Amino acid sequence: MKNEQIQTTITKEVPEWKLKLAYFYADHKTMIKRASYFLLLFADLIIVFWFGSLLVDYQTGTLKYEQQMKAMKANLINHQEVVRTQAPASLKLEEIKVIKSGTNKYDLLTIVKNGNKDWAVTRLDYAFEVGGQTSAIQSTFILPESEKYLMHFNANSNDKPRLKIINTNWQRIKDFGLLSYKDSIELEEAKYSPSGSSQIVGQIEINLKNNSPFSFWEVGLPIILYDYNLEPIGINYLVINKFLSEEVREIKSTWTESLGAQVSSVGVYPEINLLDDGTIMKVEAKIGSPPGLEF
Repeated sequence: MKNEQIQTTITKEVPEWKLKLAYFYADHKTMIKRASYFLLLFADLIIVFWFGSLLVDYQTGTLKYEQQMKAMKANLINHQEVVRTQAPASLKLEEIKVIKSGTNKYDLLTIVKNGNKDWAVTRLDYAFEVGGQTSAIQSTFILPESEKYLMHFNANSNDKPRLKIINTNWQRIKDFGLLSYKDSIELEEAKYSPSGSSQIVGQIEINLKNNSPFSFWEVGLPIILYDYNLEPIGINYLVINKFLSEEVREIKSTWTESLGAQVSSVGVYPEINLLDDGTIMKVEAKIGSPPGLEF
């Protein structure tokens, strides 16, 4: 076999940019190699730093996780602080007023205030202590953000009277639908008229209106007579029964006990135990109301 001659003649011109590039590489070959080494080293450093950051973050997260797991075993709830912040504020007692009601007889009057918005006193057992003797235990209720007039009649002494709170039952209120009517008994008129009779000192006339949509079996009425200095000079307590919705009730009561001063005004403070379901009258509809239900 004969050896064929390979044609080496360049028939196509080399582009000028390739020639310039070749010359540039030949002149700067050493610098290009150094720059390549530097770039590779810089890239290696970035990769090492990145992996190092991942490792540190992983170790930090592992440490936090272990600390959280240890903390879960410990009781971090301060029960005393929870009870302190969630418990109702104490009742506030005003000074006891001593009112002379007869020969060696005295009536006692004080006000207990419940400033809690979400707490009611379903039962408050109390007694008055005066002259070393304790009265019979009485019970009442106090609605949220309201006050109660506590009275004791015909004490034999006025020596250092004191109110003793024997028991207090609290209830947290969540539904204020019914309690929103706690001030629905409107006092339209209350006046005192002195009498010239030797047995009757005067007469009280009271007009009340039930502005609520409910009828009540009974409504308590603490009554206080004030002098011109707004100091109490006489107290009484009445109860009215079957107070219907939208009813206007006229109440007249005689006053037989002597008063130490002239009456300037009459205070009447209706109270309804809306905490007791039995307070509201269940009024049944009459025949024909609504129509069509006669049979």
